[in-house]
Amino acid sequence: MFDMFRKLLGGDPSPKARTASGVPSTSVPQSQMMNEPKIRPELASFDLIDQALVATVCIDRLWGNDAADLVETILHELESRGEGSHVIIDLQNVEAMDSSSLGMMVFLNNRLNILGGRVAVVNASCGLEDMFRLTQLDRMLPICRDVMKAVAIVSRHSAA
Repeated sequence: MFDMFRKLLGGDPSPKARTASGVPSTSVPQSQMMNEPKIRPELASFDLIDQALVATVCIDRLWGNDAADLVETILHELESRGEGSHVIIDLQNVEAMDSSSLGMMVFLNNRLNILGGRVAVVNASCGLEDMFRLTQLDRMLPICRDVMKAVAIVSRHSAA
């Protein structure tokens, strides 16, 4: 699954460190390697509603590696189910997110757009909704208070 994540990023599956002169080195010290995204089923529970995968995030703070792991887990779930290309991210349990989490949502949305899919966000707290508005991500990712409304929005996107 990590290879799929790397392919989606468009990068080389084998990270290479560079020397001070900018020449690629032959080995990457363990301390310089990025933590690889992992499939972690405990991060979200999943339901399928009208060809949209609803991912209810089960942690209260979505930070750094957890965000990359969540995206990897969502992509794995989509692939294993083999149906639908839309994702609804339910943030009912999330109290706080960092910028890398926002970036991972944009990444997921961009990758699903390639497949004809879309991402919508539901049940975000007022603080998180404000963050989406301030960063203008609400223009890219529909923010809804109701899962069924989000399903209707992403379904309408695929019909257009």
